[in-house]
Amino acid sequence: MKFGRCLSLALAVAALSPAPRTRAESPAPVLAEAWQTLSDGFYDDAIRQFAAAGDSRESRLGRAMAQCNRPPVTTSSLGDAQRQFEELAAADDDIGHAARYFLGRLQQLHPMTPDPTAAARTYERLVATGADDRWCRLALVKIAVLRLTVLPSPNGLAAHLATAEPLLARTNDPVTRRDLHLVISEVRMHHQHYDATTLGHLQAALSEPTLPADLRADLLVQTAQVSLQLGDPAATRAHYGRFLREFPKDRRHYTVQQALARLGGPLPP
Repeated sequence: MKFGRCLSLALAVAALSPAPRTRAESPAPVLAEAWQTLSDGFYDDAIRQFAAAGDSRESRLGRAMAQCNRPPVTTSSLGDAQRQFEELAAADDDIGHAARYFLGRLQQLHPMTPDPTAAARTYERLVATGADDRWCRLALVKIAVLRLTVLPSPNGLAAHLATAEPLLARTNDPVTRRDLHLVISEVRMHHQHYDATTLGHLQAALSEPTLPADLRADLLVQTAQVSLQLGDPAATRAHYGRFLREFPKDRRHYTVQQALARLGGPLPP
């Protein structure tokens, strides 16, 4: 199992200030080097560096994360890492929240015995702290993904969608809300729910100003397509037109031009 996609976030933990010490005594440079080594994928070296930095809670968190990735990955090594995460998660602080988040990731992605139900509970406990910090926000999106794509529901997709909508009110972070809108809209479109609710989620995600360019291109096309399904050719032309202007080299450029031509009328300004 790899936590590779999460390591850049883990690097942020290294910015936590240790207790005041003299420059010679400070473990901060060693910890920063250890986090960098971990992000580069040198897990044995990272474990040694975290150990050399002392037995702080941050060092223990880093060692547990490195142990999750160091080959050979075994049930025993992952069990040791899980115990470290559980102990660290007992504290209601940034390290504790990070540990609980990575405990959830371990439960979700465990290569031998994945347990998405346990992972969802772990993420929910983190979000329930109400901290709305980076770890809570990451957990919130994972809850949405698990509910909508993995966990079974005796009442079907509609019940899961109903539980996903309130997640938007559990954070004040616009980027996290954008990501929730993206997850919900993607699932709704996958199940061919081309309706006003889906359109609303697409538009909300599209309006977030830090949206990466590749996602913006996708959303413009998807919003145009859903608008067409809803019988709104004017909105379809507007979004296809924006796509053509903003992404002239996109591989879908010709296809969108043809779609616009079939709609008739002038190209939107």
